Amino acid sequence: MKSKQITAGILSLAIGLTSAGMAMAAPAANGAQSAAKTQSAPAKKTDKPTAPAQKVTDPALIKSLNHETAIPLLVDAEKRYFYALSGGTGTGGEMETFTENGKEYRYLFADIDTKDELLKYLMKSYTKQASEFFIKKFIIVHEGRLAQLNADTGNLLEFGRATAKMISMTPTKRVYKINVPFPKEIKESSKYIMVKFEKVGDYWRVDTAPQLIF
Repeated sequence: MKSKQITAGILSLAIGLTSAGMAMAAPAANGAQSAAKTQSAPAKKTDKPTAPAQKVTDPALIKSLNHETAIPLLVDAEKRYFYALSGGTGTGGEMETFTENGKEYRYLFADIDTKDELLKYLMKSYTKQASEFFIKKFIIVHEGRLAQLNADTGNLLEFGRATAKMISMTPTKRVYKINVPFPKEIKESSKYIMVKFEKVGDYWRVDTAPQLIF
């Protein structure tokens, strides 16, 4: 009788140890599987693609002004400034000149030979106020026609390679500090120019008189 009791006790102990071992092995196996999944799972990409630089196809239609779009607007403003200083484009015939107070003047060509036409041309890049400053400084009226000194001018600064840093802003006005380099072959430091911009209707315009920039 005692032998049977001892045998039954041994069997119970063996079954208990086996169950405990299986219970301990299950979490370990689950942990190993979780670790394997963690190691094999691909890392999630968190880097967002860099936004491409804004392309300006028409500087007269810039609705969002920033350090990138300010430069194409300035390049266009420079072009319009020197075009107006050159008197416009002739449609045939020679440039008409006259002398007044010992200085030689020339009449503007037909495409910008009225104040309305000249303002319309300049205001594709400038505010009306900045355009008026240009006209007041460089244009005279002679015998009912617009004229200017018969002299050409230029600028070595390369606004196409310039960079801009915003100094102040409101919803309709901005001020940028423009860093403009000279041509690479000229050993000169870049020039810094403060330029004001203003939103006119839906589009941005240069609000600094061109002669103060270029």
